[in-house]
Amino acid sequence: MISNAISSSAVVGTAVQADTINGGITLHTPPPPPVPRQLPRRRPLIDRHDDTAHLAALLDTDDPQPLLITGPPGIGTTTLALHLLHQRDTPPGGQLHADLGAHSTTGPARPEDVTARWLRALGITTPPPDPEEASALLRTLTAQRPVAVLLDNAADDAQVRALLPASRSLVVVTSRTPLTGLLADGAHHHRLGPLPPEAARELLAATAGQARDGQDIALLAAPCRGVPLALTLAGARLATGHTTIPTAPAAALPLDDLVTHALDQAYEALDEPTARFYRDLGVQPLPGATVDAAMAGAVSRLDRAATAEHIATLIRRGLLLDVDDTQGFYQLAVSDGRLHAAALVRRTDSAEQTAAARRRALDWLLAEALAAARAAHPFRRHAEPHLLYPPPHRAALTTPEQGLTWLRTHGPYLRTAMETADAHGLDDITAHLAHTFWPWLLRDRNYPLWQWTYDLAVPAAERLAKAAPSPGSRFLLADLLGARSNVRRSTGNHTGAIQDRGAALAIATEDKDSEGQAQHLQGLGRATLAAGNPGLARVYLTEALRRRSELGNGRDTGVTRVALAVAQHEVGDTDSALANLREAFDELRAAGDGLNTGRALAWKGRILAQRGEHGPAAEALAASLNLFTAQHAPSWQGRVLLWVAESEGDQGNTDTAADLLRRARDLCTGSQADLEDIATAAERLGIDCDS
Repeated sequence: MISNAISSSAVVGTAVQADTINGGITLHTPPPPPVPRQLPRRRPLIDRHDDTAHLAALLDTDDPQPLLITGPPGIGTTTLALHLLHQRDTPPGGQLHADLGAHSTTGPARPEDVTARWLRALGITTPPPDPEEASALLRTLTAQRPVAVLLDNAADDAQVRALLPASRSLVVVTSRTPLTGLLADGAHHHRLGPLPPEAARELLAATAGQARDGQDIALLAAPCRGVPLALTLAGARLATGHTTIPTAPAAALPLDDLVTHALDQAYEALDEPTARFYRDLGVQPLPGATVDAAMAGAVSRLDRAATAEHIATLIRRGLLLDVDDTQGFYQLAVSDGRLHAAALVRRTDSAEQTAAARRRALDWLLAEALAAARAAHPFRRHAEPHLLYPPPHRAALTTPEQGLTWLRTHGPYLRTAMETADAHGLDDITAHLAHTFWPWLLRDRNYPLWQWTYDLAVPAAERLAKAAPSPGSRFLLADLLGARSNVRRSTGNHTGAIQDRGAALAIATEDKDSEGQAQHLQGLGRATLAAGNPGLARVYLTEALRRRSELGNGRDTGVTRVALAVAQHEVGDTDSALANLREAFDELRAAGDGLNTGRALAWKGRILAQRGEHGPAAEALAASLNLFTAQHAPSWQGRVLLWVAESEGDQGNTDTAADLLRRARDLCTGSQADLEDIATAAERLGIDCDS
């Protein structure tokens, strides 16, 4: 007979089995994620009655096929798509949206990045790193909970196919040209044409407002030839005091060039400071048509008030859209608007001016990311970059949650910014960006992006250390080698992980960096343990613990004790392992490191459960799970649920174990190793997690 005694503990799970309970037990189930509402707000729609009626009939069926709306730039495909989806009741799964960037300066969006973002919105905190697995998971989630999806500005069939949800969802795709493969799969196609003359005059007049009084609207609308964006830009010209609208050579232009002509006219009506601000948007390393007000202000060397004034002017002139976001993000009027601004830069600005604007954008992103990284991970040693253009104003980031939120929000910038820096030989920016975004990469567990980041950053840091050798550049190189070692260890490349840690340790040893030596000895121990050599790992970790104890940093000592305890447990020395975990818990809690305090408790619970001491194990595991929930560490939450499930299964509570394994699997989708451990546990316990 097994007796469980739990005192004053918080337990996460669907059931608690205990003989004696003293004190209170808190059953904590994290609230479900909010239903995503990602569609931008709808824009005014003039006319289009026949188009709307035809397309609505195609969507309002029991199993609607994807709907592809095509047309030249500025014709209004996005406006019509938003109108159609906003008109319908939101499906149970919510709304998903992505600008696929067919004509972006940085190239089309990668489907795997969009899928990962959507899965997080649907509650999967750690999406699978394999693109096919992630797409399959998206279809699984939307099979029972259909969604409304807008895939805007699609580049090709393969890009769209990878993002299609399960059947019964509402899917609208916009593109410049028909995607023949998508049509062959059964999608409906609708080619959107210009507005009829009466509707064109109505749209121009509505945009111009009172400025239309006394104007020959028909004469002014005619050269726009029914293209909505050209009409709204013409109306904006009138509304902002330009009583005439140049018409030639618009009437003779192909429709695809008409929008560029209209953008040129809107730009020419700007005063020089705002025109300069608009041109600067063309060199900023942002994904798609996004505009970040803070980055734009830094690039143009403006304070917040002046930045807001220029943005308001561009919105009035129709060159920017307010996307109803409180985070300071805006959108260019067309998806390839940055191409227009970039073309103006090439025509107007010198190479030196362009390079300086690009560097100001990258320096802003790096400075903000470093502040966020310091707030998110205050225990970490941070490399100091040399900023040529320190930003004029900074975000107030003081708490770990604020730091992580900033990094999570700006994470999509990382790839674009690093590619930009690498393409222009800015090795310092490339290396430092990878260093500062580490806390986000560590928690997001997007392994392909994590691997790509450090595969690009390590060579940049090597060139930097060779060109400008200094303690700072060599520390940065060792840090990035350690970060790449971690991702290699996590993805099964144990040889590469050990090599990277060995190289980092050699740098720290040559530079007589005692703190770095201890750090990389610990990393080498963890890599060796993952490679299946716990005996050698214990040697490395024991030495790392000795060095860190001499340095007197209780937090670092506690982290090493946890790693050493795992190695001791692997060789069967559980008494020493538990003793180290008790000391580690005290050191880490005193230092305020919630994440690693949770790790100490989790391993304590794991070892106790394997020794058959299920009551104390349940207490330790429950407390660790609460800490990991507070720390937004889903991979550790999943691992703890796995260990709790194994403990419950070993006690004969197979129903509870099965539920816990299913929950663990949902949280561990990004780690193949954890998923394999869950499958192994289910097989050992005779549990079918899919039933």
